[in-house]
Amino acid sequence: MFSKDLERLLPRIYEIGSGSWNPLLDEIRQYLRAQAIALMLHDFTYNLGSIRFASGYNHEYLKQYALYYAHRNIWLAQERHYRSPGAIHIGENLVPENELVATEFYAEWLQPQDLHHRLCAVLSREQATVLFLDVMRPRSGAAFDRSDIERCRSLLPHLQRALRMHRRMVDLEVERDAAFHALDHLPWGVVFVDEHRNCLGANRHAQEILLAGDGLVARGDTVRAAVAAESAQLDRLLSCALNRTGGRAPNAGGPLSITRPSGAHPLSVLVVPLRTRAEALGDRRPAAAIFVGDPDIRLDSSNEQHLRELYALTAGEARLAARLAQGKSVEEAAAAIGITVNTARAYLKRIYSKTGVRRQPELVRLLLLGLPRLRQDWHQAPE
Repeated sequence: MFSKDLERLLPRIYEIGSGSWNPLLDEIRQYLRAQAIALMLHDFTYNLGSIRFASGYNHEYLKQYALYYAHRNIWLAQERHYRSPGAIHIGENLVPENELVATEFYAEWLQPQDLHHRLCAVLSREQATVLFLDVMRPRSGAAFDRSDIERCRSLLPHLQRALRMHRRMVDLEVERDAAFHALDHLPWGVVFVDEHRNCLGANRHAQEILLAGDGLVARGDTVRAAVAAESAQLDRLLSCALNRTGGRAPNAGGPLSITRPSGAHPLSVLVVPLRTRAEALGDRRPAAAIFVGDPDIRLDSSNEQHLRELYALTAGEARLAARLAQGKSVEEAAAAIGITVNTARAYLKRIYSKTGVRRQPELVRLLLLGLPRLRQDWHQAPE
């Protein structure tokens, strides 16, 4: 009898993706003929809860729920009612009306919003944490009955599947954002391209390089070199890398020096193929990564503190070691930190002893490879 209403609602449920549930809850509220509806999360171990998405509630009361009223919600007093995903309850069957109206939760949170009758459906449970759909009607409205339970039951499996998809997509977005946030700290630009050479994403340093247009430029969704001959070389490297992802070429990608019209040091580019799932249905699959090195970038000076902690260096020794890692000679490093060459050589002997190396090239290699190099602004959150 409500199949047509459900048929109209189902496409909206499966389009939810990782977005907000509030617009969808508006439609579910109408389907269940309710005044207010919410997705609520409750941890029975700590008796704490929150309202994640809602429709029909007063926003000020939503804030108060997590801060104060979640652990005073009398409908959540008995955990056993929320142990089985798929369970549907009418509020009056859980708590008699005379007990409900005598509570602080009712007098200060429900009644001011004109909420009284309740229908609850358990969507999921992970250990002691339960996510449930809370459906409310005013006191003047009809109490929930068996037909309302059946209407909710027709909706429940679809909501549960949509919830699983939502969580998975949110998890993937969190993983993606975490990966790009980590890449933002690197002193190299990183650009991901698909099999059509379209840019799928880039870290902050790569975006800055492309925006400057000094050597590498973005034309539409594609990455090009400013010099036509180098752009053709980059295209060949990408072709090689993209062919490699299909298993057709023995060699893949490779390095390239990119001239900068400004006269700054050339950019160093390395094209690397990426493994992708051949059976994936998506139209845009990462196929290659373009790593871009800028020799003029300023590296993080806080590495001195890291060197002190890793190798038990003194402040003076760490300052000298950091300059040597930047490619300076002993004489240049001594001048940069304001000490004599003899003092610098004395520091260097102690650094050799503490790090276990014997020669300066070995030390520089250890310093460069033994500690990740970061941008100078690595600690600043990108806007």
